[in-house]
Amino acid sequence: MKIAKEILFWVIALFLALVCLRSGLMKMPGMSGEQFWIRDFERWGYPDWFRIVVGVCELIACALLLFPRVAAYGAFIFAVIMLGAIFTHATHGESPRLPFNFLLLALSAIVFFARLPYF
Repeated sequence: MKIAKEILFWVIALFLALVCLRSGLMKMPGMSGEQFWIRDFERWGYPDWFRIVVGVCELIACALLLFPRVAAYGAFIFAVIMLGAIFTHATHGESPRLPFNFLLLALSAIVFFARLPYF
């Protein structure tokens, strides 16, 4: 049972790390997909530097999620990003984007609490 739980936590953490990696890289200057994020951050009223800060935070979360001793930190960082995303989408009439953000928030909470003893 303990091994199955550990495997489940690893699967969730790896999934979140991949989401963070993809999303973080797409927000970086010169990456394909950057124009999508430039357009969205502008439409939401956020400055362009904020897009890069969010992307860097996602990349940091990605790296931290890969190491159990610091995975809670990565999950916490990503949970904060997801709370911001949920707020942004909810206040800009983008409700179709919310379910995935809530899923990512819930998965981040699972990893956070699962790795909390290492925190």
